[in-house]
Amino acid sequence: ILGIFDAVALTVLFFAPIPPISNILAPIIRTFWSDVFLHYPSNFLLLPKLFGHAHFLISTVFGVFISGMIIKKIEADNLGQKISTLLAAGDIVKKYFSLLITWLISYGLFMVSLKGLFYLLPLNLVVRLTGSFILSLLAQSILAFLLPSLVIVNKNFVHALWNGLKVGLQNILLMSSIFFIPMFLVLALSFAKLYTSFFVQIYPELVLWVLAVGIVITLIVDILVTTSATLVFLRARNGKI
Repeated sequence: ILGIFDAVALTVLFFAPIPPISNILAPIIRTFWSDVFLHYPSNFLLLPKLFGHAHFLISTVFGVFISGMIIKKIEADNLGQKISTLLAAGDIVKKYFSLLITWLISYGLFMVSLKGLFYLLPLNLVVRLTGSFILSLLAQSILAFLLPSLVIVNKNFVHALWNGLKVGLQNILLMSSIFFIPMFLVLALSFAKLYTSFFVQIYPELVLWVLAVGIVITLIVDILVTTSATLVFLRARNGKI
């Protein structure tokens, strides 16, 4: 579902300079950026930024909810039970606000620390990318248990968060090994986006393909992070690791 939403958003943004979509999006682009980005090939320079905003909105509104449902279904399966999608959705609706706040806070702290580290490191692209990758890997390994803890642990908000952080710190090496390749793919995707201006000069449409491939990579990474974190959290809660 999230992949479909992302694909639709990318398609709409790609056609932003063309009627009838331009009737809605063109005034927004002119106001916040410039009219030049409504013309070929400059429209491809702005496309990654526009899609980044769209993806963030989709992840915030729908991604958190869907992740919660997946966690709930995995928990039921782990207990040898079956839970309908409707029942899982009803349970997550009750916890949606807590899940959303947790996701936004963790995302905000992660982005601030990542940008801070990026500018503190020496002016060397390799060093900065390596440092960013290590921080991203460690942060993802620790924070990955927050949502599973909120969904699974029937305690108050603060206790659930602390429990998730504690499990993350205890299993940071295990989760880092699991997340190593997915996070490397995410870093490679981010690195490719840095060369948007170069792609535009050579073959503008390549930007669109990079973003499309990014949807697939992001989807795979999200599935792996959510499922593996939930399974490890359940095993840790049962004292099996």
